[in-house]
Amino acid sequence: MATLGAVEPHIVLHVTALNGSGSLQERMKQTRLKRGKRQSDIAALAGVAVNTVRALEAGGGSVEMMSRVIAALEPRAKIVVGKMARHRARTFLSVGTRRADTRSGSDYYVTPAPITRLLLDNEHFHAEHTILEPAVGEARSIERVLKERGYRVVSYDIHGQGAENRCFFDVNETYHSVVTNPPFNKHMAFIRHAKKVATSKIAMLLPVTYLTGAARHRTIWSDKDFPLARVHVLTRGVNFIADDPHADKFETAQMYCAWYVFERGHVGEPVVRWIDNDPHVARRRRAHGPLAAAA
Repeated sequence: MATLGAVEPHIVLHVTALNGSGSLQERMKQTRLKRGKRQSDIAALAGVAVNTVRALEAGGGSVEMMSRVIAALEPRAKIVVGKMARHRARTFLSVGTRRADTRSGSDYYVTPAPITRLLLDNEHFHAEHTILEPAVGEARSIERVLKERGYRVVSYDIHGQGAENRCFFDVNETYHSVVTNPPFNKHMAFIRHAKKVATSKIAMLLPVTYLTGAARHRTIWSDKDFPLARVHVLTRGVNFIADDPHADKFETAQMYCAWYVFERGHVGEPVVRWIDNDPHVARRRRAHGPLAAAA
């Protein structure tokens, strides 16, 4: 499979607001150095592995990972794709404008419906109590799956419409459970606030790499009042920018995630479980003909 660096010269691709000149990977590196950031700093902000940042600066990596890293490097950046890539234009939408109190476009990644169904297959929530989805987004995929399973759901989003237009950090009333895919760059604040809002259980979809980190260990993983009870690790990576998040199958990517479940009153160390989501992967059709045979 061709890397981003290999295909870049053959597509109409322009990224605004990055520093320096030269190739895209060179500009990304120059922007990072000008900000005085290490590769690990940008990886943490983008919610990706540090090896992903290294790969992107070396001319490799995927477009999805590039979008995340560029958003972390420069919140004002926009990715513009010309007509040659029109069929994947949704992948290259603006990476957003970040404000301290808002959920930026770069943090809005829709959860494929099968991923939420797998959570509900492995976690019990009380049907008689209300679940809060505080980052429902336009696709409303988590809310839709919760409702199809018979749960009562209250939904908010900082970019929501009408009464749903509400920042999670302004929510003071309590709910039995919170289930959401939070903006990755605000995951610690989301977890802390969810522990004030939820009376029983919290389930958040986050990268597996978030199990590491001294700050997370000190402020989140070591908490005994509302502790981490279970980590459901998905065996296949998830593509959060697929065309149809409501499809019965999901597309894969190099973003490996887990459902982190916090439960008030849990005693003991958290349990790590694996969810085999491979049967729910959308299989790509193999190419046929002389080009495929030569590949």
